Amino acid sequence: MPKTSKIFEELLKNYFNNYYATHPSDATYVGLKSGEGKMNSVSFSSLNRQQKKRKDALLKLDKIPPSNLSNEQNLDRLAFSSRLLRECEDFERKKHALHPKGIDEVLEFLLQELQRSETEPKRAAKNIRSLLKESQRYLKQAAKLIDKPERVWLNIMISSFKASDSFFEALKTFLRNNGNEQKDNSLINLCKKACKGYYENILKKPLANPGSFAIGSEILERRIRDELGLDYTVGQVEAIALSEIDRVGNQLKKEFTKLKKHNSSKSIVEVARSQWKPKGDLLDLYKKTNDKIIQKFKAADAITFPKGDSLKITLVPDFMAHVIPMAAYSPPGPFDKRQRGYFWVNDLGSKKKNKDEKLAELQQHFGLELTCAHEAYPGHHLQFITANSHPRKWRRVFDNHAIFYEGWTLWCEQMSVDLGIIKSPELKLQQLHDALWRCHRIIVDLRLQTKAYSYNQAVKHMQKHLGFTKARAEADVNWYTMSPAVPMSYWLGKLENARLYKKLVEGRNWPLKKFNNWLLSFGTLPQSWIEKYGLE
Repeated sequence: MPKTSKIFEELLKNYFNNYYATHPSDATYVGLKSGEGKMNSVSFSSLNRQQKKRKDALLKLDKIPPSNLSNEQNLDRLAFSSRLLRECEDFERKKHALHPKGIDEVLEFLLQELQRSETEPKRAAKNIRSLLKESQRYLKQAAKLIDKPERVWLNIMISSFKASDSFFEALKTFLRNNGNEQKDNSLINLCKKACKGYYENILKKPLANPGSFAIGSEILERRIRDELGLDYTVGQVEAIALSEIDRVGNQLKKEFTKLKKHNSSKSIVEVARSQWKPKGDLLDLYKKTNDKIIQKFKAADAITFPKGDSLKITLVPDFMAHVIPMAAYSPPGPFDKRQRGYFWVNDLGSKKKNKDEKLAELQQHFGLELTCAHEAYPGHHLQFITANSHPRKWRRVFDNHAIFYEGWTLWCEQMSVDLGIIKSPELKLQQLHDALWRCHRIIVDLRLQTKAYSYNQAVKHMQKHLGFTKARAEADVNWYTMSPAVPMSYWLGKLENARLYKKLVEGRNWPLKKFNNWLLSFGTLPQSWIEKYGLE
């Protein structure tokens, strides 16, 4: 291996080996056993030390000439730099002093072990007991970090805390069935007490100024360039969004004109939704639908399916219900021996007593064929499973480029319609209506993060242009505040896939299967990087 290549490989290896050795929670998340049962240190000194390591790594990276690296190494170089820059920015703008996420993180650490319990209950029980003990120290440190909580994020913390009791009851039941140790109830009660202490501590602190979540135009533009891989200014991204809103809106008009109905596309979908009265259990319905989507995509021979993976379709835990509207996906860690993903379904109807209310909640899942294609196969699950098998070890941890993983899911929705896998005219309208929603996401994401919109203006935008209820609009915008440049990545990523499709399938006569497999073969990286370093 040439000297420069060796220096680069050593930089990656040393940084990540050290990172996962000192961040056990992150090590567990990516599937490394070394971190199990432990939580990160989140003291000021530990955060400062990691910031120094990031800056040192960036300095070393700047001394490596890209021209001396292979194409695959250059892809890792871009991803590594992007990650370091984002983390440096978040530290420098003191996001850790604004975001009271301690309770959410503790619950997520414990949930990860409950997921493990399906196949390794003894190992999971041991880790849960250790995490319950560790959580007391962790939450004390995490509370000290918060100076002035951001008010939107504070409300999310409040919702998580209030919904946590049922989760702790599930932990009690699990531990009772797996060892039933004398200390179990005490450990759970101490963890609950620590959560309550954190909650009460944060509530006493003065609030940050409204809109403190916003990263500003300069940082947003850098992220558009270095995380999305797009050479666009903030203004150009907004221009694209407005143009796409017009284009998709016109497509919607054409589609419902074909149906020879005078209603709006939204009302046509609503009528179809109200007439949709499936029988049986919601989870079973998702499982059967997912199986049908898999069979149809395999018959279309549009993509290679992975081997040895598994997907569990299951209900959302109560403490997550307020942040998952209908469905969501959690991938396995890149180094997990068992590659099992989780497809979460939020069955809000199960909490309703009235028959009509139960039906109304069930009908919110109308269009679940598109949801399955998006979350499971060939969407998130297939994509992340494929990325987790990449031969370059550290490529697998560069999984935060939403322009690829969300752009891919919208591409899957489009293929579902184009390949005739989903044939319902109403669902075609649903897909276009959802596309319009993703176009508006670009506007709201951009304006929120540049402070052109206040939180309330963003909520009203979703209500006015998409007909969202206030509750649904708030749930969407809550997430936008925490994930700058991610909401815009859905549709921008879809456009990138369409651009490459035109170049390679239409321009070079690539078969669709070759195109899809090629896209997926580089991991979870921006399409423009793949185009630059992945085309011969």
